[in-house]
Amino acid sequence: MTTPYVIDDRDKSLFQVHREVFTSGEVFEKERELIFADAWLYVGHESELPGKNDFRTRDVGGRSVIFNRDRHGDIRVLLNTCLHRGASVCRHPRGNQKIFTCFYHGWAYRNSGELVNVPAGDDYRTAPAETYGGLHSPRIESYRGFWFLNFSDDAPDLRTWLGTSSYLLDLAVDQSEDGIEILEGTHSYTLNANWKLLIENSVDGYHAKSVHHTYFEMMMELGQTPPMLGDGTVNGVPPAGIGTEFGNGHATLIYPGNGLPLANDNVARSLAELREKAIANHGDSYASAVFDLARNSIFFPNFVLIDLNFGMILRTIMPLGPDRTQVTSWQIAPRGLDQESLQYRIDNALTFWGPAGLATPDDVEALEQAQRGFSTRREVPLSDISKGMGKQQPAANDELQMRAWWRQWNYVITGERLPAEVAEFIPFEAREQQEAGA
Repeated sequence: MTTPYVIDDRDKSLFQVHREVFTSGEVFEKERELIFADAWLYVGHESELPGKNDFRTRDVGGRSVIFNRDRHGDIRVLLNTCLHRGASVCRHPRGNQKIFTCFYHGWAYRNSGELVNVPAGDDYRTAPAETYGGLHSPRIESYRGFWFLNFSDDAPDLRTWLGTSSYLLDLAVDQSEDGIEILEGTHSYTLNANWKLLIENSVDGYHAKSVHHTYFEMMMELGQTPPMLGDGTVNGVPPAGIGTEFGNGHATLIYPGNGLPLANDNVARSLAELREKAIANHGDSYASAVFDLARNSIFFPNFVLIDLNFGMILRTIMPLGPDRTQVTSWQIAPRGLDQESLQYRIDNALTFWGPAGLATPDDVEALEQAQRGFSTRREVPLSDISKGMGKQQPAANDELQMRAWWRQWNYVITGERLPAEVAEFIPFEAREQQEAGA
């Protein structure tokens, strides 16, 4: 292919992506080799492992892993493959176990990874433990309870990789003095579309009013102002909020929150109490950023945090093939919520993001329609992601946040580094301090 994967024309304020990247098996293999073998990938949250020897198994970066606490309480990530012949050493999605034993030939490993038993081990002239050591563990690091792994020894540390985008995680965690927790239950599904389409969609404010019009109409009929509608409109499409980038492909759209739709007084009071505690601990400006704004954020390559007052979700997006994607989603909540407030959040999450909700089925249909449309890629080879390009401050319903992600994708895949489009984001409370000083 002679046309670049990504066309970034600043003179024309034109940004295009070649549709071959959504259909090509060659590009898919490059992504597995260059992106998922060398990036910080989200594994899980510490609240999922409350006790010693607790474990969860899941697929991360195309590998089966065990996310666990060992017998000392330390968090580990172990590759879920026996050193003998490759079978899984743990076949359960969750549990509490000190020893993982491969059912195929019985090799056994401590939950810290060491090989501790080989049936008929005397038949080996060199002890397998001396030859193989134990289960392989990739690099793991955490930020405020979020655990990530990296299969490369050469990648920068997690804090450097996150850079200023860690602010987005702070805003979620600081909704309670005690942080956040993962709620029970996992929403897992597949779609017949390329994984990058859902990355775009997760921070796409432009599609909300057309694709999710049923939700918007329902909220308006109930006397509520849906997120991103704001106070005014321009040609029927409200420019509420901003889109911004944080470097390394991390980006977000930030828009006015709409409080707690359909919440009763008890739920509203509970949130107000959290807000007052945040003001006492962090100041009014930071508390306003935490509670008065909503955020859809992507952390390159495939970790998504959607942070709303009435519900927060984490999402990982894994490619299974050029046109097949695995999505795993968890709901999170501030620790210490009363049961009524917790149930309110769960109901909202199911209503909007759930399997039969007002958002997820619509999004899946839109992305699968796009994937079908790529069958015409020879005749219509380019997708446009130019909306808002050239603005000093793009709005939340512009496409800066997708362009920021695509520039990092392009750099990893081709080595071509394209410059950032806008100045690095400054937290709102820091802006106020700068303005006060000026």
